Amino acid sequence: MTVDRKYGKFQPYAKVSPFPCLRGAIALCTALLLTLLTGCDIPQVSAEQRMFLDLSLEYLGDYQLPEDKPISDLTYEISGYGEPADKGIRFYGLAASDPEFYTLRLEFGDGDDISEIALEDTTILRESTGEPLAVHPRSIVFSPRKSVFVAAATDEPDRPFRVGEYDLETGQLKNDVPLPPTYFPREDAEQGLQPKLGLKSLSIAPDGFSAGGMDPFRLFVAPEAPLLQDLDSDRPPKVRLLHYVIADRASFLVSENLYPFDENSPGTDLAGFVALNRGGSFLSLERSPDGLGTAIYQVFSGDSTDTTRIASLRGELTKVQPLRKQLLLDWPASGIDAAVTAMTLGPRLPDGGQSLIAIADNPTRLFLFRLRES
Repeated sequence: MTVDRKYGKFQPYAKVSPFPCLRGAIALCTALLLTLLTGCDIPQVSAEQRMFLDLSLEYLGDYQLPEDKPISDLTYEISGYGEPADKGIRFYGLAASDPEFYTLRLEFGDGDDISEIALEDTTILRESTGEPLAVHPRSIVFSPRKSVFVAAATDEPDRPFRVGEYDLETGQLKNDVPLPPTYFPREDAEQGLQPKLGLKSLSIAPDGFSAGGMDPFRLFVAPEAPLLQDLDSDRPPKVRLLHYVIADRASFLVSENLYPFDENSPGTDLAGFVALNRGGSFLSLERSPDGLGTAIYQVFSGDSTDTTRIASLRGELTKVQPLRKQLLLDWPASGIDAAVTAMTLGPRLPDGGQSLIAIADNPTRLFLFRLRES
């Protein structure tokens, strides 16, 4: 706290206060107040604690989706930005095996439960020419300009992964988001995304939406596992998070940051990454290869190092500040038995609270949580 002090000119003769008793009383009260304050146990809050929001998760229930329409990822249509916007609460679910997404309508009851899940439509992902995409979709996120961004694996040797923006109604490609060259394989060097562990998470901060999607917004892209050049056999995995600004028809890479896994954590894959706001607060979903060793963390990016120009993240990185994280939910300890594959923010609950939905497969189930902020 900054305190301004004003100093007057030197006065040769001091003025006598007309209220000497009042001055004495004020001095006595000040002394008593200071004594009380110094005698109290004021809780000490570390600088790192101040970086995190005071969040908690409350489990509300789970719901099974139709077995003939399995989904691998889900994204919520923020009200007022879809087309049309008068059909209640809608989500877009990425098909588990085909290059298409489903439009799902969810109805919430009077309490904290989902009363109905209805499949409204199926949209095939297409190239800009109108031809169906020959890709294997991995992640989807709704954007403020009536579109969805989709991360996918391809069968192209020189471009095995891609991120594209697709029209919400037609499914046709509008723009490609360029990935850094270091995310693609090279014949003369070990580099790029791992063949079967490519891009897994896309996220857009909900407070970055503007009318008509005219203002630039931030897109975050995360692989599921380390790049080949970052693999460390004797250290926990290190995953790179890409941060883009999407403006009009152009995509600009702003920064890249290191997401660390803990030494004793069962999780080795980054299955989900959700932006909470533009201030650098996120949620991450870690999972083990069998899907059962799962945990949700709160993540802060404000003071992390830009790793864009670091060729390899192997070894001990003493000069790199990774993303900071704090455990929010230990999945096995919560008693929920499911192999979770992704998560997304949902709509406000009837009581005004924020919802969070996690997705599990075989069969597809939705797990509903209330995200509380004190």
